[in-house]
Amino acid sequence: MKPIELMKKMNLNKFLAAGLALAGVGLASSASAQTELLIGGGNATQALLYDRVTNFLGGPANYTLTTKSTTPPVRSYVSKSTIPGYTSLGIVTIDFSLLGGVQGLSDLATQTAETTALGQSVVPALAVSSASPTAGSVDPTYLSGTTTLEVGYAFGIYSSESPDLVNVTNITERQANYFEGANGPFFPAVLLGGASTSDAVYLVARNTSSAVRTEIDANIYFSGQTIVTWTNSGGHIIQDASGGQSSGSSVRTLLENIPNSIGTLAFSDIIPYSGFRTLNFEGVAPSVANVQNGSYPLWYYEQWFTNNNSSYALTPNQYTLISALQQAYTNSAYQSGNTNFTGGFYIPLANLPVYRTSDGGPIESSIY
Repeated sequence: MKPIELMKKMNLNKFLAAGLALAGVGLASSASAQTELLIGGGNATQALLYDRVTNFLGGPANYTLTTKSTTPPVRSYVSKSTIPGYTSLGIVTIDFSLLGGVQGLSDLATQTAETTALGQSVVPALAVSSASPTAGSVDPTYLSGTTTLEVGYAFGIYSSESPDLVNVTNITERQANYFEGANGPFFPAVLLGGASTSDAVYLVARNTSSAVRTEIDANIYFSGQTIVTWTNSGGHIIQDASGGQSSGSSVRTLLENIPNSIGTLAFSDIIPYSGFRTLNFEGVAPSVANVQNGSYPLWYYEQWFTNNNSSYALTPNQYTLISALQQAYTNSAYQSGNTNFTGGFYIPLANLPVYRTSDGGPIESSIY
């Protein structure tokens, strides 16, 4: 068994065993108890996370949903009553603050409270990230992760807003590396195979809090420079002082409003959307099949992380809740049949014939 497969199985078994053991403790607690869980981290898999949570809570008739209008990945679900089979949890509140995988890991490691959609200050119990702690410069000492699936990334274009890039279908590692540091007014489309020697090409990137940014940079060996990323302010293209966008939807919006721009996105943030197209990387199309056969390298494992520092111990009910959600999320039937997987937006955990042991590291076969 390859190292990453062994890690996945050991962590999952250990985590689920802990959850089931603690569930026994939870059964003895009062039915009037309340359980709250804040999940921080990346928003590339938010569709799956919301799906599994709403399923666990029994559908819209059985919960209330509060969403922060300015930041939709900040939301809170509150059950209207106890949940069959989990009555010991009492009323369940599940908060999401999905503002970036790296940010989520950092807040989990330092136990930095986040403001929920309900206006409460809550310390994260779980962080979902497709970047490892070390790749995001987060101290991994007390963090333990369980692999749940694989997330793919791509460079993307909004076709109708990028006439000079109509013939650009591919980007190489060296082009991408140079483009991230030098794009803008002095980077003509012709450098990527485009039509113009004078029209600029702009990068619309995710910010450094995101796994999308971290993982693409790791794969194209981009480091040691300040990335140049752009935004549209009042119809003017200006350098993005914030260093990038906090979500894929924000990247798409800017691609629609900045001529000849290229964005960095997760598969789930570009493949389903009309008018957008992805670029091949090193001549290989971004797809689930090409991740699985090892030819497309822009991907990494999503993991669910908890903080094992005894000073920040989760309650038995929190462990029970995490365990239930994780089993539903990684269920092989779910990952093989859900439309988010069959549509090519995510790479299932099961039967991946390749593996890698570090962010942007070599891809090896697990069957030879």
